[in-house]
Amino acid sequence: MSRLKKLLIFLIKNVLGSFLFFFGGVHIIKYLLRKKRYYIVLNYHNFSRYNNYKINRGDILEIGYERNFEKQVCFLKKHFQFCYPEEFYCKNTARGIINILLTFDDGYKDNYDIAYPILKKYKIPAVFFIVSSVPNTNSWLWHDKVRFLVTKNKLDAIEAEKELVKLNAGKKMNSKFIEKIDELSKEFPDKRLMMNWNEIKELAENGYVIGSHTHTHSPILFLNSINRKKELQSSIKIISEKINKTVSQFAYPNGLYDNDCDELMFESGIKISYTTDKGFNQKNDSFLRIKRIGVNASDSIGVLLLKLFLNKDK
Repeated sequence: MSRLKKLLIFLIKNVLGSFLFFFGGVHIIKYLLRKKRYYIVLNYHNFSRYNNYKINRGDILEIGYERNFEKQVCFLKKHFQFCYPEEFYCKNTARGIINILLTFDDGYKDNYDIAYPILKKYKIPAVFFIVSSVPNTNSWLWHDKVRFLVTKNKLDAIEAEKELVKLNAGKKMNSKFIEKIDELSKEFPDKRLMMNWNEIKELAENGYVIGSHTHTHSPILFLNSINRKKELQSSIKIISEKINKTVSQFAYPNGLYDNDCDELMFESGIKISYTTDKGFNQKNDSFLRIKRIGVNASDSIGVLLLKLFLNKDK
């Protein structure tokens, strides 16, 4: 994507977002949804300046946006009611009150360093989904490797994002591209990006829900039935033993799933699972296919409102 196109998209989003913010967009959303019970689940990942950016991406190893994330949390707490899925689906929540939950995928260390203190300060519930093979290691997830190589000019940015978009769309990536990443593996620095088990256990002990995000972040959709079960159940077993709590929630890597996944969830003891399908959840929606809206710690309150407004009817 050209710099000019990025600039135009940035300007359009922020102009529309600012309009919604200054003209009571949150009250419009609440009025339009006043007759039913809705559940909004927001999906964060990390605080890297590569993934959270305005126009140009920053360094994947540089983190930030603490103050902006705190503003988001304060705004959401003021206008919505935070709760876990069990409270929304199993209790008789009042009409006109929009319930909300924050989720964090992959288990990045900055979730503990940045998100956790802010969530604890404002008593905000959240779910953290862990890739069970990476805590207590300096291993990187595959998509982080790709993006790091882009920042070091070892990979073409357009080619890299094109392949990652294919993956998120449920399509197989180019085998030569995968081989190229493997060849360049020696370029990755010996730096920990993910939480360790002590940090994850502390989150659990302070009331936060720890869920599975598979053992190696392999998209379930691309695996046969045996490997699907192995990826999920080995992750559940490891996390449960490390935090000494039952693991009953799961998020699909890259949001990819199919119709066979519901049975896999039941067999594995998963009671609630999350997709990346966008939209608001309602009482009669499946708790095994919870929709989530992707947000960034760098989003202004206006852009956050815009994302909610655009997804309210899905």
